[in-house]
Amino acid sequence: MRNIISYFAARGFLARVITMMVFAVGLASLSIIKMQEDPEVAFPEVEVVTHYPGASPQDIELNITNKIENELRGVQNIREMTSESKEGTSLILLEVDETADIADVVRKIQQAVDRVSGLPKDISDPPLVLQESTSSFEVLRFGVTTMGTYADLQQYARQLEKRVKSIPGIGTATMSGFREREFWIEVDPNKVGRYNLTFDDIMTSINSRNLSLSGGVVESWKSEHRLVTLTQVTSAKELEKTIIRVLPDGGLVRVGDVATVTDGFEKATEYGMINNEQAILFNITKTANADVRTAINAVLETLDLEREKLGGKFEFHTSINLAKDMQEKFSIVASNGGIGLLLVLVVLGLALMRQVAFWVAVSIPFCIFGVLALIPGMGMTLDAITLSALLLVIGIIVDDSVIVAESIYSEREKGASPLEAAIEGTLKVYKPVLASLTTTVLVFIPIFFIPGELGMEIAVIPLTVIMALTFSWFECTVTLPAHLADAMKKPTPKTKSTEVFNQLSARYESILASALNHKFTVVLLALTALGAGGAIIATMRLDFFPAQAAKYIEVYTEVKPGTPMDKVRAAHKQIEEVISSLPESELLSYEMTYSTPVSKGLINLTNAEDRDRTADVIVDSLREQLADNTAVPFIKLSVDAGGEPLGEPVEVRVIGQNKESRDQAVDVVSEWLANYEGLSHVTNNEELKDQQLEIVPQYEWLARYNLTVDDLATTLRIAFDGEKVSTTWIGDEEVGLRVILTEQYRNLEKLRNTKIYTADGTQVPLSRLAHVRYTQAERIILHFNGDRQVLVTAQVGGGQLDPDEITEELWEAVKDKISADVTLDIGGEVEAAEETLGGIVVAFPAAILAIYFVLAIMFGSLLQPLLVISVIPFALVASLSALFLHMQPISLFALVGALGMCGVVVNNSLVLIVRINEMRAKGGEISQAVIEGAKTRLRPILLTSITTVVGLLPLAYGIGGADVNMGPMALTLGYGLLFSVPVVLFIVPCLYMLTTRQK
Repeated sequence: MRNIISYFAARGFLARVITMMVFAVGLASLSIIKMQEDPEVAFPEVEVVTHYPGASPQDIELNITNKIENELRGVQNIREMTSESKEGTSLILLEVDETADIADVVRKIQQAVDRVSGLPKDISDPPLVLQESTSSFEVLRFGVTTMGTYADLQQYARQLEKRVKSIPGIGTATMSGFREREFWIEVDPNKVGRYNLTFDDIMTSINSRNLSLSGGVVESWKSEHRLVTLTQVTSAKELEKTIIRVLPDGGLVRVGDVATVTDGFEKATEYGMINNEQAILFNITKTANADVRTAINAVLETLDLEREKLGGKFEFHTSINLAKDMQEKFSIVASNGGIGLLLVLVVLGLALMRQVAFWVAVSIPFCIFGVLALIPGMGMTLDAITLSALLLVIGIIVDDSVIVAESIYSEREKGASPLEAAIEGTLKVYKPVLASLTTTVLVFIPIFFIPGELGMEIAVIPLTVIMALTFSWFECTVTLPAHLADAMKKPTPKTKSTEVFNQLSARYESILASALNHKFTVVLLALTALGAGGAIIATMRLDFFPAQAAKYIEVYTEVKPGTPMDKVRAAHKQIEEVISSLPESELLSYEMTYSTPVSKGLINLTNAEDRDRTADVIVDSLREQLADNTAVPFIKLSVDAGGEPLGEPVEVRVIGQNKESRDQAVDVVSEWLANYEGLSHVTNNEELKDQQLEIVPQYEWLARYNLTVDDLATTLRIAFDGEKVSTTWIGDEEVGLRVILTEQYRNLEKLRNTKIYTADGTQVPLSRLAHVRYTQAERIILHFNGDRQVLVTAQVGGGQLDPDEITEELWEAVKDKISADVTLDIGGEVEAAEETLGGIVVAFPAAILAIYFVLAIMFGSLLQPLLVISVIPFALVASLSALFLHMQPISLFALVGALGMCGVVVNNSLVLIVRINEMRAKGGEISQAVIEGAKTRLRPILLTSITTVVGLLPLAYGIGGADVNMGPMALTLGYGLLFSVPVVLFIVPCLYMLTTRQK
């Protein structure tokens, strides 16, 4: 190793060339790196989606969900299967075993779905199998509004959708509040009866009229001609002239004689609104390999051109823009990073030569650009999590560079030549630095073991750390010694900082000697403080994705079942007024997608640093203002903190096939949750009811008139929803042809007197053939692993309760009150937290054990590695206590910062023990060796700690902009390191004295 270090240390020009090459390649890679919000990950989750428009949840469950689930039971490596059957849609979610070949399992799922038989013949499309990935997340949402008619808006939105989809990098563009064009044939039953017709006669005639068929080729002596029968409908007038029947007297009965034909749109099931204006909302996703900023900016440029070309006829309002969010995140990193780097330079410049400080600071961009150079080749993207990992390792990089630089600087102060100082200074610390880098890597290994979607997303953190530490090791042993050998050719001047440090060193020596004389007392006090800190941490709340800087608020509302679509928005008038009354300093935009009975929306707030109130405070204010709202019975406002959805705070699955037992268990669980102080909004999915028509056929009368239940269903469908009998093409637009009763007959009382016509022309009132009545039916039907389940949920008021404790108490209270054929399963935040932490709880001790053995090999001792890693529990408690002092919960990224901090403090402890051992090897008393070793390591320990802390403080406090993820991470890393300095400087030497004998 000496030869390698000596070779490069003597070649300063080569070191500068290598540094410039890394910078150049990193900058070049930065121009081609794909940037997006989340890492590119294909999750072990598969969705099977089947659309059956107009079908009830019960129909969906019986005819689609059950049949597909039955076939999927034979597919291996499916860990969990859940489904929901709701009006018009069956959704089955499959969680695949992460240890299996996911691509093979997905292929087998597709084969199983293809084998399903007996599905309804009139479903719109076959079941669709989709694997979940981050590329399917929305990146842009905007609304299009106009002062004109809805017809103008609808036609323009169709054309805009095509233009947006043609933009490179855009995956899908789906629209909300968009209604397809349709010709409505509104039939008058009285007129139908007058001509002795049936609904089938009308639908058959329209189908026959709307054709486009090829008749082959006719050849002649001179040419050949293709025969085409083209009878497609292109206007409402053509439909009115369609002949249904020829009367005995030769007269013609046309569609216009029994129905009114209008050129309009399909029945509204959604109503889009943005910023108090009717809109068609666009939801944009990007392709897997597209850069989020490039794709979104291309869409926004298109919208700007459209606005200019159309002269303001249509307006575009942006709701979600991830390109803007990413740009703000990069700006936050750049601003805080620049401030932090400047502070690091100031600190190093005060303690070391300015040239030395400069080259130590260069190590930061050197390693970052090195990682950027590798990212494209690794198939990674520059996303928010990778960016957070880069910030995390900056402290570790500075730590290693400072240790090497200080060692070289010390050798130069002793009178060695610049080259010898570079070589000897590096050789003295390269082994402990290598060991510390290895232990830091091992500290991050547990992140690989976090299961689920969250674990797959943050797996880029250890990968980024490993790449950065590799460049750090190369920089510390190859380029930095060469740079410093050239920088220190001038004599090292005695500065005022040297005198100050000498005084500090003498004071430290005196305090340490006193501490060693009372080592038992010092260790006892330290353990007491550790226990007190652990007790404080035990009271802290775990919140993976805190919402201090959140900027999105999700809105969920429910109106009374059966409320007509044209009255839904009117019911939300107060909600819109309250949201729009938010000050401009807080509100950017808000949108709603109205439907009956459930409506959803999103409030887009300004950045946290631009407003006085947090998103949580704003939500509390909105709830207070809407507390007396009676038009909308249920209103739920929740802050979107930007992390993975973890479910409701308290979520209990009641699983069982026996309805009576299941309902009894639901009542017991709901009652217990409702009586638990601090919980609110206790509900379950079966409480959500929709108004439906229940048909009870009179089979005897049906047989008498030679009719079937299908005849009844057809009549009812035409009466209320209409029957889409065919489609036609007008230009590039597909237009549906829908037969429906006139509006005055679309109610139950009129329908009972509606006549159904038999084959021989007999008119039979519907009331004789069936009893039809309004009923309340479940809006959504849930399954868990093929069994029927009811999901009971509750909200935690004020966030002061622990969902984990609540669920444990719940189980103990109700386990003896429910039937044996019913199973309770805990979900929501508890399940997600246990799954996420479970991997860390298992892997972190294993990582510590691996660190122990690495150090044992290095020291040749089984005891001294314990001294090195003894700093970890103190550091963890100190790190998490910083969150307590700043009144923040324990978040996921705060834990990641604490892990990174463990690597730094182990580094300090490791170098200290190595130096003490070196002093002992020279002979003398243990106490003197400890004091001399600790005294010589005082400056590097203080420098590494102070530089890391000052480099991270701007980000921790959001001086250059706040970030909800990176802020807590910088806080735990910075303050944890700061609070652990006394442990390294005093507790570790005392432990060394207690555990080491004089040789």
